[in-house]
Amino acid sequence: MNLPPQLAPWSEWLALVPLEMAEPLGQMLLRLQPLVGRMTGVAASPDTLPVGAGSIARRGPYERLLLSEWAVLDAAPDEFIRRAAGNELLFSAPEPQVQRRARLCVALFDAGPEQLDEPRLVQMALFILLARRAGEAGAGFQWGILQHSSTLHVNPRKLGALLDTRTFTRVDVAHLRRWNETLAWLDETDEVWQIGSSGCAALARTGARVNIETSLFEAGLKVSITQRRATRELLLELPVPDVGARLLRHPFDLVPAANSPARTDAYDTLSLAQAPVFGLSGNWLAAAREKGGVVLHHVQASAAAQPSKPRRHHDTPLGVVVVGKMLAYVDSGGDFLTLARFPGKAFGPPCTVKRPPPEQFQMPTEAGSWMPTFFLIDHSPAGAGARVFMLDLAGTLGCWAVYGQKHKHISVPHFQFVDRKVVGIVQFEGTLLYASSAANCTTIYVIGAEDKEAIEMAEFPMDAKRVLFGGPAPKRECARWLCALQRSDQHWLLVDDNFKVTVPLTVDDGATVMGVARIAPQAGSAPALLVLSADRHTVELRSASANCVVLHSAQPIAQLVLDPLGERLCWLTDSRELSVRALHGREMLLHVASAPERGAE
Repeated sequence: MNLPPQLAPWSEWLALVPLEMAEPLGQMLLRLQPLVGRMTGVAASPDTLPVGAGSIARRGPYERLLLSEWAVLDAAPDEFIRRAAGNELLFSAPEPQVQRRARLCVALFDAGPEQLDEPRLVQMALFILLARRAGEAGAGFQWGILQHSSTLHVNPRKLGALLDTRTFTRVDVAHLRRWNETLAWLDETDEVWQIGSSGCAALARTGARVNIETSLFEAGLKVSITQRRATRELLLELPVPDVGARLLRHPFDLVPAANSPARTDAYDTLSLAQAPVFGLSGNWLAAAREKGGVVLHHVQASAAAQPSKPRRHHDTPLGVVVVGKMLAYVDSGGDFLTLARFPGKAFGPPCTVKRPPPEQFQMPTEAGSWMPTFFLIDHSPAGAGARVFMLDLAGTLGCWAVYGQKHKHISVPHFQFVDRKVVGIVQFEGTLLYASSAANCTTIYVIGAEDKEAIEMAEFPMDAKRVLFGGPAPKRECARWLCALQRSDQHWLLVDDNFKVTVPLTVDDGATVMGVARIAPQAGSAPALLVLSADRHTVELRSASANCVVLHSAQPIAQLVLDPLGERLCWLTDSRELSVRALHGREMLLHVASAPERGAE
């Protein structure tokens, strides 16, 4: 995109919109930039103790007198008195206090009736200016809607979400009170920008107030910014109506060129580095895209069913959970995490929590491979509440919990430690099952939706390198889960029947163990290991008494996943071809061809 040189600072943002809209938007940015200014430092709070010795001075309190001067007092008292009278004594001078820079910029927008239509163009420009301004200062940027109390978004690229949020509800006292409670945790160096109309009262923590109003006598909008008791005003000219309407309604839609070829599905090129994730029922599957983002596929009940369109999520999260038809996720932004789209009052709207300290919970600094993520919810008023579980890079299991779902005003989720040295974990409907191994002992725990604490289910006198879980046998009332413990690189222990019957099994041909299931679909059939051959072309079920070939792929298999119930198998080949079918069946339930194939069709 060829933009004028003066618009270069915002080229990353302006590249998202077509050229015919980029220049009018850029002119608004140029006009508003002097009013916004740079993110300035905030003076440190006064301290009664010296910051440090930065220089030497001839005046100061005697507790800062140099040791050499005390030596003069001992050796020659008269000389000391003479030097004191002539202001010749030397003192250590405190180091000047250095200004601390603001760590976070929070922008809160009014999405009510006074800010619909043209004022939203100014909000759009201010969003871009504040996000870039915080980035230049090395600070974080978060934003929210005044009418949506207690919800802060940590992704500075969610400009489309801001424009899509509209309401006919005006900001009232209750909204401001809840925002004041939410912002109480901010540091004194953090900034809060309140952007809306002058008829709205101010927040307690407002550092800058932006009023956007329609001018009655002149063409344009009156924009005033009050910050540090100084007010700057501007009459902002707006783009022509057609361009302004497109910026508000479809800012990121390109106008298709005549005779341009149709876009292929290469947009959904799947990543080979990340294994897909099944939903709890196995009916939905989330797969990572090569260039970031997630695509959600519906797994049909039979091959004869009509396939549905995939659903796309454009951000790259730290962890995902497929809950029903929804993709819930944990997103990262600096020192904060966003928990979004989880069911229930506590996690329904996106909520922002502080990232745990690294010494307590090791999370990647940037999005990459998904961390194992799980979700339990208890709908009773005084029960276990709602919890989002994550397993960190060191095998520590933690959760963000809110107890009780009855109260109207639910507090921000708080982080809790669950267990360490977790070597296996899986979630079934309403149940989380995990194993921890330490001190020559491997213990199996279960956490139900109504359980506030983990309950011990079984204990094995051995250190397990890895533990795999499988679903119970169908149509068996007293059936328990399957379990497989890895004792060494080649030796495994299969466990069935309420964690009591154990069967040793050796895998010594270079195959990789991927899961545990029953060797046949009948109730009570023997447990078996699901293994991928060394050449990555064949998938087998291996029990103590028999081996069964489940799948043979012409292309090498990059990722292999079994759903939690052990009923459906998903594999992703090196050619990025995704397939799902029943473990004990032959008909294909989902097939997503690689991008080159679909483009050729």
